Amino acid sequence: MNDSSAELPLPLLDAARQARIEFLSALEPLRPRLHRYCRKLTGDLWDAEDLVQETLARAFAHAAQSHQPVERPMAWLARIATNAYVDDLRRAKAVPAELPEQQAPAGADPLEVRDALTEVSRLLPPQERACILLKDVFDLSLKEIAAMLSTSDGAVKAALHRGRARLEDPDRQAALALRPAPDPAVLDQLADAFTAYDLDRLAALFLPDAVSEVVGVVHEVGAEAIRSGSLHHTLRLETDVRYRAEVRDVADEAVVLLWATPTDASAAEMPAAEALADVLRVETADGAIARLRWCFFCPETLTEVADLIGAPVRTHGYHY
Repeated sequence: MNDSSAELPLPLLDAARQARIEFLSALEPLRPRLHRYCRKLTGDLWDAEDLVQETLARAFAHAAQSHQPVERPMAWLARIATNAYVDDLRRAKAVPAELPEQQAPAGADPLEVRDALTEVSRLLPPQERACILLKDVFDLSLKEIAAMLSTSDGAVKAALHRGRARLEDPDRQAALALRPAPDPAVLDQLADAFTAYDLDRLAALFLPDAVSEVVGVVHEVGAEAIRSGSLHHTLRLETDVRYRAEVRDVADEAVVLLWATPTDASAAEMPAAEALADVLRVETADGAIARLRWCFFCPETLTEVADLIGAPVRTHGYHY
């Protein structure tokens, strides 16, 4: 088969990009609420941002196939996020296709359950996790939850019963999954090369088929594309600030923090003090970077990281 006939021309890609920008711009007023919902649903700082991005991608695809206006866009986004979350966990961990009809006990204190959600974000199977959040945190009815999850009222009751039992299990800590950790030596090399503004050394850290994502804005594949794209833009074209990189453990993940100090040319436009400007999430393989995610256009994530470490922050909106 000749793949040359399947080439997608730039005007088509430009039109798709412009449509996506306009769509996401219309949703910007809802982004903080969507992030709060995803943060509670996942119970995890990093998973929340991933879920926001997956939700927006699915929403754009759904909108392109819709012939009716979306009358309650926040409820629409919440439903898409819930389904994306359930789908992701279902892939990661097999769960029963059919939930037995059981009567849930009147019971657990909603505040205790709420406090436990973060701790056990990876402990519960997807239906249980979603049901507990939607019932005890968002106070939705069984009927509303069943409609969201495409199941029955009885199945929701059963999921609540099992989920609350798992949360009360004294051995629950042993069942928590740990996030794969990046190679600490690679993180240190990344931070050192970034602080030194050494583009050659930075580019050499990436696998030939590595991926770099400025989350929600830019997707690059291949070490050469990354070098000439996001790395060159940050180290050569952004002259209003000087970056310093530092490896830190934040919310159970080793990340690289980018601190920005304004240059003299920009001092009149922003405070002169150093502030958190970006968080780099790194996946490694074979002693190199396989995937790099920049949180530059993730204001909720940047703000929460800054709050956790007690640092000033500069956010940049959701796009260029």
